[in-house]
Amino acid sequence: MSYSHRVTAGLIEPVVESPSLPSRALRPKLPPAARPQRAMPLTRRYEASWLTPDGSVESSTRIAPATPLFEEAFSALARGAVIATEDGPVAVEDLAPGQRVLTAEGRVETVTWIGSMMIYPSTGAVMSEEPVTLTRITAEAFGQGRPMPDLVLGPRARLCLRDPRLRRVTGLEAAFVPARAFVDGVSVIEVTPVSPVSVYHLVLERQASLRVAGLEVESYHPGEGVEEMIDPRMLSLFVAQFPQITRLRDFGPQLHPRLTRFEVESLWD
Repeated sequence: MSYSHRVTAGLIEPVVESPSLPSRALRPKLPPAARPQRAMPLTRRYEASWLTPDGSVESSTRIAPATPLFEEAFSALARGAVIATEDGPVAVEDLAPGQRVLTAEGRVETVTWIGSMMIYPSTGAVMSEEPVTLTRITAEAFGQGRPMPDLVLGPRARLCLRDPRLRRVTGLEAAFVPARAFVDGVSVIEVTPVSPVSVYHLVLERQASLRVAGLEVESYHPGEGVEEMIDPRMLSLFVAQFPQITRLRDFGPQLHPRLTRFEVESLWD
């Protein structure tokens, strides 16, 4: 009796060559067919604390889709960002609903909701996974004390832009624009986290520009017309992230219009 080897789908199996064996014994054993893998929806753990009607503070942790709609509500300020409040500068991670912040519009507004999530370094294990970057604005990148010191913003942060070119091109006195629109690789750079980073966002009684280390950062607002853009089931899941309201219109009007990154870049052309 002699033995030979056949390579089958990466497996090497001995095959007995003997006329006394039935022909099916000469067939190599094939591995079971690989089952097609279904793409699992990505989710995140979102944490929130909010001000209740009786003035107490409650908190929750929820699992929800890791989509831009949800992530934008939780990812404007990196841990350590210092916010101007009635009681002096307070790091965002130490802020609590019910505290009153000083706004760039000269108002004092009550914090009604604080959301946070954890950003993890991109592993590349998921084909659809995109690298997550933060925006580091170096000290005095926008002028004296703006910011002071370096400020790290989350991937969804928007700054309030007040510039003569904005008025000349669009007729707007101010607009909220993505912080990453100012990335120049020198004074404003993209940073890829090498370890987990906590990021936060705030909802105020009325939308305003938060005073953060000398810069003006948009407080959270879902935007106009979101109800018509997503299906009812997703809308219900999204609204549930904000127990201090019953419907999105309770956020009130947006303070300023928003521009895209490309619209901002066209201002400098």
